[in-house]
Amino acid sequence: MTLKSDCFKNILKRENVFLWLLLAFQSGYINAAGFIACHRFVSHMTGFGTQTGVAMGEGKFLLGFEMFLAPVSFVLGCILSGYLIDRRIYKDKEAHVRTSAIIQFVLLLSVFVGGSLDLFGDFGEPLELQRDFILMFMLCFTCGMQNATFTSLTSGQIRTTHLTGLTTDIGIHFVRDKYVDVTDEKRGELKLVNWLRIYTFFSFFSGSAISAILMVIGEYQGFLLPVGTSLIIVFYINYLMYHKNCDERSYDGTKTNLKA
Repeated sequence: MTLKSDCFKNILKRENVFLWLLLAFQSGYINAAGFIACHRFVSHMTGFGTQTGVAMGEGKFLLGFEMFLAPVSFVLGCILSGYLIDRRIYKDKEAHVRTSAIIQFVLLLSVFVGGSLDLFGDFGEPLELQRDFILMFMLCFTCGMQNATFTSLTSGQIRTTHLTGLTTDIGIHFVRDKYVDVTDEKRGELKLVNWLRIYTFFSFFSGSAISAILMVIGEYQGFLLPVGTSLIIVFYINYLMYHKNCDERSYDGTKTNLKA
């Protein structure tokens, strides 16, 4: 059975590449914004594991517990996405992709509005008060939801909220390209995938750089940009699923529109 959400499986399709790069840009922006606003990166969880352990080792049990709640928030976002996306795919039903994107838009809009109304306190204040942690938890939840949504839709080929696995794959490919015995056509496909990883890296970097400028200038008003990009993503997903022909094949197929 062909489902509309199958159109995301071809990760090299030009329309999909635009979506991946926009998502990476948004993630880079949110990650930097979270760091500037509440002194913690929010789109990847490695640091929180370290911070939880360090806090517990120093006897700061409340801080350790609060640090532990950040990856919990990320996981809860993944769980909600899994219910809307992965569970539906597993049952051969249409995934609720638009619903997931709309929820992420509402969460970012809530951060923007809450910050504008001073619900999160002074911008950039030390991460000490409950309101500061609520902001961090909301951003972690949103990033978890985004990451899980597109991981499920692409069978794990695309992750847009962190760069650890991405940069690892880039490095491995430069060696693999020299010894893997594949056809020239397949080798070309693999090179295109690696170029996609490189583009994604720079898109994430660009989002972080712009965030560093706008968040300092506009403070909480700077969250208006990811609100705008998330709204664009909602409409773009609707366009891909309902107004554009889908190519079901992933990069293991023969058709691609991305040029190296």
